[in-house]
Amino acid sequence: MNQESEVVRYRGRKASRSGSEQRRKTILEASLRVAIREGVRGIRHRAVAKEADVPLSATTYYFKDINDLINDTFALFVEQTIAEVNRFWAESGDQVTQLLNQLDETQDSRRIFVANLTDIAESYIRQQLQTQRQQLLAEHALNQEALRSTVLRDMVLGYRKELLSQLVDFYGVLGSSDPEMDASLTHAVIMDIEHQCLLRDPDKHHEVPVRALLHRHFQQTMGLAG
Repeated sequence: MNQESEVVRYRGRKASRSGSEQRRKTILEASLRVAIREGVRGIRHRAVAKEADVPLSATTYYFKDINDLINDTFALFVEQTIAEVNRFWAESGDQVTQLLNQLDETQDSRRIFVANLTDIAESYIRQQLQTQRQQLLAEHALNQEALRSTVLRDMVLGYRKELLSQLVDFYGVLGSSDPEMDASLTHAVIMDIEHQCLLRDPDKHHEVPVRALLHRHFQQTMGLAG
């Protein structure tokens, strides 16, 4: 947590030793669990100390007030999520490049491209729902709290820009007349699909037409939808 990006700004007391840094991270991870379970308003020094199994003095040492604790809780989440998204793009880069290289101006080629792109997006969303459900819940908690907090609002705007940067590049290579707009629309579709699934129990995710929604979106993006 010592290397801060342009998006992430920690406000609490800095840790000077590795053991101290680990305790600080443990506190923030516990705070995030509280936020997911009880909402941001559940983040209190005493509740977080109990969740982290540390003395109350530890939380007040690193975070002089609750706003610093809330800010740094989501700063850690943003930092970790951006790293995860960058890993996804790194791992999917060759596959995406291959799809782009096979694309031409024919309708059949574009239909195949849309189908394959849908496969990648659907696989990503289902994997997130299966293994990163708590992180998705945390993201929605962050977006909600940012409506009330100027500090978090700036973080969320920077976070969103960072998340969309790879999509903007993708649509730029694809030849989009407005890569930023297409990236924003794709992000919105994925966020809505994830939200619909999160509103349901995991065994009822099939009620959300994930593939159909993604396929329709990419058809529209490629000018194939009627």
